Amino acid sequence: MTPPANSPSAVLDTTDTAFALTDLRAHVRWANPAMSDLLGMTTEQCAGRSLTALLAGAPDGPPEDGSDSEDTVISVPRPDGSGHRWLEIRCTKAEDEQLLYRVTDVTRWRKRELGTAGLAKHQDELLRLVDEDPLTGLPNRRALTRELERQLALGARGAFLLLDLDHFKDINDLHGHPTGDRVMCTLASLLRDRIGSGQVLGRLSGDEFAAVLADVDERAAVAAADRLRNAIAAIPMSGVAGASRITVSIGIAMFEAGVGWDEVLANADMALYASKAAGRNRVTVYEQGHYQDTALRVTVVERVRAALRDGGFVLHAMPMVKLGSGRVIGHELLLRLEDGREPRLGPGEFLLAAERSDLVFEIDRWVADKAIQALVEHPYPGLRFNVNVSGRTLEDEDFGDFVLDRLTAAGVAPGRLGFEITETAAVTNLDAARSLAQQLRASGCRITLDDFGSGFGSFVHLKQLPITGLKIDGEFIHGIDYGSRDTVLVQGLVDIARGLGLSVVAEWVERATQVEALSRLGVRVAQGFHLGKPEPLEDLLARPHGVWMRRPTLMQDVPPETATTPAGEPQ
Repeated sequence: MTPPANSPSAVLDTTDTAFALTDLRAHVRWANPAMSDLLGMTTEQCAGRSLTALLAGAPDGPPEDGSDSEDTVISVPRPDGSGHRWLEIRCTKAEDEQLLYRVTDVTRWRKRELGTAGLAKHQDELLRLVDEDPLTGLPNRRALTRELERQLALGARGAFLLLDLDHFKDINDLHGHPTGDRVMCTLASLLRDRIGSGQVLGRLSGDEFAAVLADVDERAAVAAADRLRNAIAAIPMSGVAGASRITVSIGIAMFEAGVGWDEVLANADMALYASKAAGRNRVTVYEQGHYQDTALRVTVVERVRAALRDGGFVLHAMPMVKLGSGRVIGHELLLRLEDGREPRLGPGEFLLAAERSDLVFEIDRWVADKAIQALVEHPYPGLRFNVNVSGRTLEDEDFGDFVLDRLTAAGVAPGRLGFEITETAAVTNLDAARSLAQQLRASGCRITLDDFGSGFGSFVHLKQLPITGLKIDGEFIHGIDYGSRDTVLVQGLVDIARGLGLSVVAEWVERATQVEALSRLGVRVAQGFHLGKPEPLEDLLARPHGVWMRRPTLMQDVPPETATTPAGEPQ
């Protein structure tokens, strides 16, 4: 690897401090010997690798406000497996659209600091938890990503297995999360025993496991996947009524040098999708026939990243209307990608890709920040926004603090901002959803459980989540004006919400007859194309004060066979 032009390469080659030049995505263009030694590879092997994957926790770039970069301290395992070390990382801008990373080993200093604080005996445990899933004890997403990128950098050939438990959510819904956790630990132990020595198995997310199999060909990878699938299917679910067995769908992506970890994960995910589409409980190997779809997904991620950087995202506002008076009482903010590129992508396309990467964390913060900024610039008490929170953001322990810090600094009354969490996301990560909801509601923010009624055991979760309102899933609204069973279900939802002191919003309202049916059932607030279509937030706020609260111009009724679901879109 050639040193950067006009650099004091002799000094950089001999210094103990690790340096690397990367592109704006933190992919290495040049690294000095100290950096390659730290990563456990040659300087040539470092080229093109994701530094933020190899050094999980390293900053993606310098501060956006242009202030001096602060040092970030992280812990990483040593390449030879002999424990961890502490690293101090600084990222600054360099010439030619590049980033300069400086990494210093501060292990001895950190140990002295922990010793002085009386925490030395807990150091190993703390370091272990950084890379370990707390429930199963398996490597977590961060550790798996690092191992896959390391194998690719070393030029290894192998396979990445993505395993998704089929219908595991039903166990949590029907028997509670303690039972689900016990089953999850049993499955993790079984997979660990069956994966084979020298291979890395981890828990990627809620009900997804993954494995990095080095030095295997496709035939061996399929055999390993089938061995895991059959072992899970053979587990007797004694003590779990209604669940005779658990099955798993598996996607396999073969890998070799020259690709990145995100591409491998995208390939495995596409193969997993094929397994599920074919009926679940099967193994599918990624094929070249999937390339076009996978390439599109990778392209989508790049477009999302560019939109965050260059201003390609805009917010549209959908009115929430009080049915009795027709008055607008608030707006749900919907995210749109308007980057001028083809094909145009809807929220369901780009948000799905974003949730497979950590970009969704940035997106949710961007939306919340823009909403607060608009409330600051238009300090009218009647102007209220609801923003959506993705399931992945529930894993972001700092999101609640981020929102409350922004509200406090801006002087915005928390009651003007509401957050919508889908029922599915809340149930999948109930503890995190409860924690975030408690924090935000205690400060005065509104918390709505979105798509309510879409999962099993919905009523059970109401008493566990400190929410302020429900948004009835649009599927129950679709045929409510035809005397269907939906009428009975919606009436039950309204009665329960009223008994618990919760507000109710109906979505997907597309005909005047639906408004009449909902009003008879006691639903007071609704949204949908019949009541007002989404419009750019900028256009809404450009109108004179108070105009946005007036009754919106009603659209013509939408025939049932051509109805769309605007309010059901993610963000």
